[in-house]
Amino acid sequence: MERESLKEKRDNGYCRDSSKNGEDILNSNLKEARGNWGSRIEFLLALIGYTVGVGSIWRFPILCARNGGGAFLIPFFIFMATCGYPLYYLEVSLGQFYGNSAGLAFELCPLLKEQLSVATAAVSSMTVTNQSSISFQINETLGATLNATTKNISPATEFWLHNVLRASSGLEDMGTIQWHLVISNFVGWAIVVASLVKGVHSLGKVVYVTATAPYLLLTVLFIRGLLLDGAIDGIIWYITPDFNKLADPQVWLEAAIQVFYSLGPTYGGVITMASHNKFHQKSIVETIICVASDAFTAFYAGLVVFTCMGFIAKEAGVSVEEAAKASGPGLAFIAYPEAIARMPLPQLWAVLFFLMLITVAFDSTFGMFETVTGTILDIFPHQLMNRKVPVLIGTALVLFLLSIPLAMSGGIYLFQLGDWYISAFALLFGSALEGMIICWIYGADRFSKDIELMTGRKSSKILRIFWCIIMTGFLTLAFIVTLFTYSEPYYGNYKFKPYAIIIGLCMSIVPFIPVIGVAMIEVYQADGPIPKRLSKLLKPSPKWGPIDENAREMYTAKPYRYEDTLFKRIKMNILGDKGTPWI
Repeated sequence: MERESLKEKRDNGYCRDSSKNGEDILNSNLKEARGNWGSRIEFLLALIGYTVGVGSIWRFPILCARNGGGAFLIPFFIFMATCGYPLYYLEVSLGQFYGNSAGLAFELCPLLKEQLSVATAAVSSMTVTNQSSISFQINETLGATLNATTKNISPATEFWLHNVLRASSGLEDMGTIQWHLVISNFVGWAIVVASLVKGVHSLGKVVYVTATAPYLLLTVLFIRGLLLDGAIDGIIWYITPDFNKLADPQVWLEAAIQVFYSLGPTYGGVITMASHNKFHQKSIVETIICVASDAFTAFYAGLVVFTCMGFIAKEAGVSVEEAAKASGPGLAFIAYPEAIARMPLPQLWAVLFFLMLITVAFDSTFGMFETVTGTILDIFPHQLMNRKVPVLIGTALVLFLLSIPLAMSGGIYLFQLGDWYISAFALLFGSALEGMIICWIYGADRFSKDIELMTGRKSSKILRIFWCIIMTGFLTLAFIVTLFTYSEPYYGNYKFKPYAIIIGLCMSIVPFIPVIGVAMIEVYQADGPIPKRLSKLLKPSPKWGPIDENAREMYTAKPYRYEDTLFKRIKMNILGDKGTPWI
């Protein structure tokens, strides 16, 4: 990305407008200095790299195994189209319009802006800690190709369970720190920091490789997997739906959760990357391509995994479903090495595959880590403007220390708890709250006019219906249903005890504890009667508006006026005016 230092901007006369005070000048320069992507293809590849991550290649096959194979695909694709895409486009538009990272993007609702900023950063930090702890250990698993096997356990399975994890009997026995995992994790964080020291602009070039290489290697593994005995059994189980499973609400809930886990809204990375777009860019095409790529990659990765699982099941003399469930969170890390071990020059392919997975993990980690550090820098711009490197190092060190328990013998059980609850409650609650704020408090009609000012294109009635009714309504309903029906976690044959479930629930709500508390403080500190305070805090702050100066002049010259009745406002949000197209 193209950037210009603040010093160069001062030298070029950016700070010579005497009509602005020092604060306004500094804020203007901070926005200008953020820069833009070098091209639309850079933004697209960076977005794909962030979105198509370990969640697609690793987590999706696990959920298929847990929820009936082909039966899981149906709700997954339904939710991807009806909820995933609308929310994704909403975040892309939000970031591009306001031109700031997720830490500042919610000035449109002052009552909840700080809470959403902190919550976004917290969800990202908890998720990136959980994800990185498993991602940076992949190289250990690939060593399975060099290990001996037993009659009933494949080399990859044996190596994963007894050499990589060295798992204890349960969460009650955390055991000792596994230093090989700690070192892998530390090296991973060091690479993340080193890659981001020069800023996000360097990613615009890196993603040409990191976002495309996984597809090439997945294709090679798929072709090799097809030649394994039993591969067709795995494919048939994967693509054949068990319609009885669709009657289980758990399947639908986990499909919805996976859509948001995989796409990455609420983490803040989408908003942050879109904030570097040129203001008038029509990003709906990139959004569609990115969402479609994520759905395709998840399906394709599952296809690769289950060709190998068919082979593993046949060798072990069990069904594909039994073999998949027995693998647990290590499913992908067991299936992929099985295919690699049967290729010519397996050590070479092991190294290449490791590089692929680690780049996929880094792409996602970069986006979430930038959200965390970007929020810190946005909250303290004056104090930390020239201290980005210490912020990067300090944040990475804190996240590394927090991940050490995951590198213990009982760490896999802690990881399973985090994956089970954070990816469910935190993501659904955050997504529902975000949709409610933008679509109903700020207003879908007002937001659509912002998009029209930015791109010259009206948001269609169908998109508004998805935003206001289908997406927001389902997310709210799904969160409520999840509270009462979400099944208890397990890992293989291990059942978590009640105290562990409480720990998992606490992990999921920690990012959103400030939502109620800080909102009450904001209301208490405001002036006037309670209704007046709420009305003021629910309206956009003076800072809110388009990042483009010309557009801001138009925006302030003709302020938006809300409808005078609730019915008219609901109708306007959903259907727009007479000139709003249906498609």
